[in-house]
Amino acid sequence: MHVETETDQTIVLLIRRRDPATLTTIYKEVYPMVLKHIISNSGSKEDAQDIFQDAFYLLIKKSQDENFILTSQVSTFLVGISKNLWLKKLTQKKIDPDSYISEFDESDDTEFEEDAKHLTMVRRMNFALSSLGEPCKSILIQFYHMRQTMQEIAAMFHYTNPENAKNQKYKCLQRLKKLVLKGHE
Repeated sequence: MHVETETDQTIVLLIRRRDPATLTTIYKEVYPMVLKHIISNSGSKEDAQDIFQDAFYLLIKKSQDENFILTSQVSTFLVGISKNLWLKKLTQKKIDPDSYISEFDESDDTEFEEDAKHLTMVRRMNFALSSLGEPCKSILIQFYHMRQTMQEIAAMFHYTNPENAKNQKYKCLQRLKKLVLKGHE
């Protein structure tokens, strides 16, 4: 069993802070391993980029949890997640998964499934949000992501009062929900 070292704690802290140098170094060191694996298992460079981006996102997301303890090297974690994501994608493409050799520990399957579902929903939401158009896209980002008040949004978008801004936000949210549900079909 891997014992957490000072270096591991520092790396997790730097990832949590989204330190650009640390993230760049991790990307440069680990991506080639993922690329090699995916290309040798019926994938393309584009597949490797997508899969690695998803794995990297999951690492950053997990690092935000104060209780997260890295129980392996960062490279082992990212390669393992990438392999599991690729296996899922191959299965969805109906490529024979028996021909795929995975070294990923399946004890984290339930947690991985939850993360994969969350990631799929985030992607669906981002796609729907980008398809939404203005001013809806900006209004929802200002309210939900930037935590702006209705008063601030009314001023920003030149609505006569916060109630009008609230009504517009509601309409935008309904349009976003329709786009997300449409993408789910």
